[in-house]
Amino acid sequence: MTAPVGIMAALPQEVGDFASRIQSPTVTKIARRHYTQGVFGTPGGADATPVVVCVARVGKVAAASTATTLIQKFGVKTILFVGLAGGVDTAQAVRVGDIVIASHVAQHDLNASPIFPKHEIPLLGITEIPTDADWSAKLTQAAQDGIAGSTAQVHTGLILSGDQFINSASAQQALQTQWPTALAVEMEGAAVGQVCYEHGIPFAIARTISDRADDQANHDFPTFLETVAAPRANALLRALFP
Repeated sequence: MTAPVGIMAALPQEVGDFASRIQSPTVTKIARRHYTQGVFGTPGGADATPVVVCVARVGKVAAASTATTLIQKFGVKTILFVGLAGGVDTAQAVRVGDIVIASHVAQHDLNASPIFPKHEIPLLGITEIPTDADWSAKLTQAAQDGIAGSTAQVHTGLILSGDQFINSASAQQALQTQWPTALAVEMEGAAVGQVCYEHGIPFAIARTISDRADDQANHDFPTFLETVAAPRANALLRALFP
């Protein structure tokens, strides 16, 4: 049997109704998370894709735990993460409603200096982890299809992760200074990236921009989550798995 694709989000709204559209689903509860396993498409058909979907909850530890379970328990062949993020690019070309596909991920709050260089993952010797080119290209096409007819744009670049919700102009500016090429910031992607890197599993990440990670972020994010996150996730995943 073909190894399944793992699909993750931090919050239920960020994965939309994808889990409910899985054929012949089975649900397994592990470490307080529900993993829905089954087939997307026609069971036994040429379009059938085995998948496992899980809401990981928020933060790097939750994301790493979920990614590890997907790999070791369910044997996924790749992991896709979808959700929301704050825009942090210095040019402010990444606008609310746009989608960022990660080319690389990094942990902006990782600092084991002076033992290891700041932001470098200890004992791995890397700071930015590249996503899988093929799956990122598929996500890019799906994102473009999903926003067709709107004014939104799709961007590709560095996405940062950290265990804090960035919601102030000063915090945003600090990230821009330290990471001048970063496009977006969230709380899970780089943890998933590290787990996949260490297991040799390809991964890709798509993030819809819900706010600009500034003083308005704590007002913009909840509204965007409730009104836009699910429809955008539905459009993206339906384009990816037609």
